[in-house]
Amino acid sequence: MRYGDVEILTEDATDDDPRVFDQSEVRLLDFEQGSVFNYHYDFGDNWRHTVVVEEFLTLASTPKLGSCVAGARARPPEDVGGVSGYERFLEIISDREDPEYAETIRWCGGYFDPEWFDLSMTDKDLRNALRSNVKRRLYQPKPKAVPTK
Repeated sequence: MRYGDVEILTEDATDDDPRVFDQSEVRLLDFEQGSVFNYHYDFGDNWRHTVVVEEFLTLASTPKLGSCVAGARARPPEDVGGVSGYERFLEIISDREDPEYAETIRWCGGYFDPEWFDLSMTDKDLRNALRSNVKRRLYQPKPKAVPTK
């Protein structure tokens, strides 16, 4: 079964089962624990994710819209060019001698650490992404300087 924008996905149907269900009519709670599904993000960069519903949690307080409960590593910059583009991006920013280094580091906001993850900031970004008229954080924050004595 496919879920998404019915108008777009029925135009591009290439598999044997052309049925498409409106994405606004399905919730994660509609799936069972252990369900596995694919999520296609950014049709231009072609990011494909396999999502596994591991468990349903009971939270101390109910999130307003959405909440991140765990994570690891930084998300790739928007429009980096999919998996191959992200691999090239990581190569460039790891080598200050690369001719594309200065332009690439400027493009990504001046700093990028692929190992960085901040749960509270990610949770805030998720809540903001689900609200209209809220400016989205595009870049990873630069680390704060550690005061020396």
